Amino acid sequence: MDQDTSRDEQQSPKPERLFTSNFLLATSINLIITTVFFTLVTGMAVYAASEFAAGETSAGFAASAFVVGALFARFLAGKWVNTLGRKRTMVVCMLVYTLAGVAYMGVSSFEMLVGLRVLHGVALGFGQTALTAAVFDIIPRSRRGEGSGYYLLANSLPPAIGPLLAIQLTERFGFDAMFISVTAMSGLAFLFAALITVPEIKPSGTPLRERLRLRPSDIMEPRAISIAVVGMLLGISFASVMTFLNGYARSLGMLDAASIFFLVYSACMLTTRLFTGRIQDRYGDNAVLFPALATFVGSMGLLAWAPGEWAVVLAGALAGAGFGSMLPALQAAITFKVPSHRISIGISTFFILMDVGFGFAPLFLGPLVEHWGYQVMYTGCTAVVVVTLGLYWLVHGRYGVRQGVAARGPRRGEPPPRTGLMPKV
Repeated sequence: MDQDTSRDEQQSPKPERLFTSNFLLATSINLIITTVFFTLVTGMAVYAASEFAAGETSAGFAASAFVVGALFARFLAGKWVNTLGRKRTMVVCMLVYTLAGVAYMGVSSFEMLVGLRVLHGVALGFGQTALTAAVFDIIPRSRRGEGSGYYLLANSLPPAIGPLLAIQLTERFGFDAMFISVTAMSGLAFLFAALITVPEIKPSGTPLRERLRLRPSDIMEPRAISIAVVGMLLGISFASVMTFLNGYARSLGMLDAASIFFLVYSACMLTTRLFTGRIQDRYGDNAVLFPALATFVGSMGLLAWAPGEWAVVLAGALAGAGFGSMLPALQAAITFKVPSHRISIGISTFFILMDVGFGFAPLFLGPLVEHWGYQVMYTGCTAVVVVTLGLYWLVHGRYGVRQGVAARGPRRGEPPPRTGLMPKV
């Protein structure tokens, strides 16, 4: 028996390789398109105001129109990226991304600028959905938590790099320098998209018209909605940081602390994503998400209290460790709730609700600030995260799920679910 055991151990397969050329190309594309997004979001409002004399509301819309386009695209992308082809979608979208950078330099009216921003956002929505759906099939199934953490490391640096690029380039060399820079970065992403090889889902025997037809289930994946709602509520709370922290810190005389907040946030997000994926793979979703949610509660609570600059800086560290580690963990959890051919729709569902929460939160958080002040608003957002923690426990966390194992298990007589596996095509 001991001989059999040792033979089995010798024959056990080695861990599947994660850092393949395709995985590295996908991560690089994600880093580039996210950096372009943050660079243009930071510089666009100032550009619209200075070039087209746009008021604050109009200038802000010039920046946020990008998100409107991305949100529209996600309603279509979940199904269509499989029908049109993941790689084909990525290549076309990265080409549009590149051409949009050139087109900014030829914009002659505010209306044209807004239209270009929407088109640019559509390219992001389709391209990012195709990329993220593909990368979860590139990542070995047994290492999805770890792989998603490394993949989304690409989202850790842009919140610090993008605004720095926008400010330095526009102040030193003008707005055209910013547009030339994002065009060059987008061109590199286009090259990487042309080189990458991704798993494709190829429906057979179905007419193209039927494959393009959109039903409600082709836009939203029901099995992903519960986790996506958790992401939406977290997006509402984090939107309060991205939108109002600057004004809050200014009112408290803590502008330096607000600047350090985002640097510390990026550094802690980068650090935690190096190991939380492995923890998720080994011990399950709850081992990452419960501590991350509790950490984010602490971050929002510190912002609401804000007794000094140290509290704002510490809140940045806790936000990076908490909110930063939750995003890849939630996406990895979704990929294990849905079959492989529904991953793109599941990820699209997550991004749709995240965009809704993040994009529309300022509309009702702003009146809270106007009537009751920043501290009341941040206290309310802290309460939202506490409610989110309870919601996560209710919809997912109470089942003690492990990666690759269904939350409640199959019913009697049912075969085990084959979620996350590539079908033979």
